Amino acid sequence: MQRTGSLDSAVEMSSARIKLDPQTTEAIARRVVGLLEKRGLQNRELIDAAELARRFGIERAWVYSHAIELGAVKLGDGAKPRLRFDPEVAAQALRRVGDGPAADPPARSDKRAGQPQGSEGQAELLPIRDSDDSGSAA
Repeated sequence: MQRTGSLDSAVEMSSARIKLDPQTTEAIARRVVGLLEKRGLQNRELIDAAELARRFGIERAWVYSHAIELGAVKLGDGAKPRLRFDPEVAAQALRRVGDGPAADPPARSDKRAGQPQGSEGQAELLPIRDSDDSGSAA
């Protein structure tokens, strides 16, 4: 005698194999896609830090230092996983940052790190002495 809804029948069902025909599988897949699209989870664009910085006119280094606030998605689980960002999530985060004047993200400069800069902001260099002028008094 089998009882419906009992633990015994649930155990029996879990060991049973269900085979789906291709039409049923296709119908399930279409339904799942439809639900994802309805929730707005389908076709989300993920971009890297350089592209995010370019789109919003901010420094790439600032993107990395604020990755968590910008909604970074880690690809992989190594020591330094690649990061990707949803531009819509990042835009919302940047709007929140923009509400506080002290927290504004730095504007992107036209200069890259390691490139020589103009004379502005450079310290005056000390003269180089020849090895013969090493301070010996005559």
